[in-house]
Amino acid sequence: MNLEARKYQFIQELVKVQDESILEKLELILKANQNDWFDELSESEKNEIQIGLDQAEKGEFTSHEDVMKRFSKWH
Repeated sequence: MNLEARKYQFIQELVKVQDESILEKLELILKANQNDWFDELSESEKNEIQIGLDQAEKGEFTSHEDVMKRFSKWH
């Protein structure tokens, strides 16, 4: 059986499931197999993101509105 046929068969069986705990287990399996893009970043990239988040928490940022006002002559 090819991959597409297996997926279709799985979907047909999934539609019949009435037990919510089974659906929750399947969701956990699917989520566990998804890669988080953040995990793929280098340590340097993760550190830069953390610096930006820390600055935002301290209010050290320029709002979108202020940026648009400042650069409106080019827009």
